[in-house]
Amino acid sequence: MVRWRLILATISLLAAISSPARSQDQSPQFRLPVQCEFPQECYVQSYVDLEPGPAAVDHACGINTYDGHRGTDFRLRSLDLMDRGVPVVAAAAGTVLRIRDGVRDVHMKLFGKKLAFRRGAGNHVLIDHGGGWRTLYGHMRRNSIAVKPGDRVAAGHRIGLVGMSGLTEFPHLHFEAAHNGAVVDPFAGPAASATCERKAEPLWTKDAAETLQYRKYFLIAAGFSDVPLSREALLYGLHVRDRLPRNASNIVFHVDFAGLRTGDSSLLRIIDPSGRVFSESQAVSEKDAPVRFQFVGKKIANRPAWPPGTYRGEFLLFRAEGERRIELIRHAVELQVE
Repeated sequence: MVRWRLILATISLLAAISSPARSQDQSPQFRLPVQCEFPQECYVQSYVDLEPGPAAVDHACGINTYDGHRGTDFRLRSLDLMDRGVPVVAAAAGTVLRIRDGVRDVHMKLFGKKLAFRRGAGNHVLIDHGGGWRTLYGHMRRNSIAVKPGDRVAAGHRIGLVGMSGLTEFPHLHFEAAHNGAVVDPFAGPAASATCERKAEPLWTKDAAETLQYRKYFLIAAGFSDVPLSREALLYGLHVRDRLPRNASNIVFHVDFAGLRTGDSSLLRIIDPSGRVFSESQAVSEKDAPVRFQFVGKKIANRPAWPPGTYRGEFLLFRAEGERRIELIRHAVELQVE
């Protein structure tokens, strides 16, 4: 996970509204700002960082965030979903204050963080909800913005599509809420000093809160290829295969997952058609990691061809709780070699 402290300068909600702050019972109730199926099509990748120091802590005292992150990232599971078009909607009624459109949807590494920083939020919409409340919708798809400054929008009104513009590595919506210029985590509520230890007073509607159940750990992506892939290639489905020829140069199984804590143990292995372990890797984490990418595999070496049949890639994640070893994740993917 890239830590982007500099992103604060470009996606922060700069100007506070001068009207008096609302009381707690007048705080807005936010509906889901994206229209996709959770968690099959989309999920929350990163939450607001509530730790003012160099550490990073989310509203559930977990690590699904990064230092200085000011919003909630609703991530799409594939580029195909972005191409199809996933609507972004107003989380509450309000007036459009500002928009930007025309920024290309590309991985930030293609042109560098320094240049991407100039358009940190990419294509975005800023909405004023009154009473000092504003929301920002960032990284939207190029030429998808469907509103203009001055427009009145109702909750659920379509304002654009999820994209990958600005300072980002994957297609997602960065949703940021602020009250009188101060960032508010919609999962924690508008207390003056939000911490993960205090009782949460979320701003989500009941339906949204039920959909956005917190997950401490989860699989992001998994798949086979005949070459070792980068994390980006796996996430975008580039050269991920469910079938390979017998003369493929390699058989490699990859996983990307979230929520790794110190002391967690992971097992990554491939089982061949005969049921034997073909390749295996085990590791114990020496530190917390919001996301972790791993792969395991073999080269064809001097053999004439791989045995045909079904190969099975398995990923398991374990955590010690007292004297018990708890299985957190078990995931399998099949590959046909023919």
